[in-house]
Amino acid sequence: MKAPTFFFAVLLGLGVATTAPAQSAPVITVEKVMTGEELRTTGVASLTPAQRAALDRWLSAYTMQILQYAQGAGKPGSLVSSAYSGTSGGHWIKSKAANGGIIILEDGSMWEINSIDRIDTSLWLPISNVTVLKASSPVGEFKYTLINTDDGEKALAKFLGKQ
Repeated sequence: MKAPTFFFAVLLGLGVATTAPAQSAPVITVEKVMTGEELRTTGVASLTPAQRAALDRWLSAYTMQILQYAQGAGKPGSLVSSAYSGTSGGHWIKSKAANGGIIILEDGSMWEINSIDRIDTSLWLPISNVTVLKASSPVGEFKYTLINTDDGEKALAKFLGKQ
């Protein structure tokens, strides 16, 4: 396994995913990556709620940069890809991460789910049939709609690139 692929697989296995800080709450938090002892000894445990939220947003953004770099997108901070060429039916869920916050389809495409729709996608099952369409009402970078054709549920999604 190539190093970037291995790194990405490890992060997905940990349930690590990120979101744009201005659009939704961070998916990764310091509690997910530090032990209680580490939180205390570094002083993170004594941060105010506002400071802790700012740290969590930074951690999410930084993790996204590392993921993009590991996927070969070049320098940290560069975009992986903003367009997806496989809009159609016939897809299925290969795996999920971050409690439905990230969906990976059989073609290797990775999708960040809008925070409002994660209540639904957290219940979607691997092998569920999915149709990918351009969103009729996109919100920011969430320009696609994933439709679980097994149950009719829809989720606004942002294309993150391919594995």
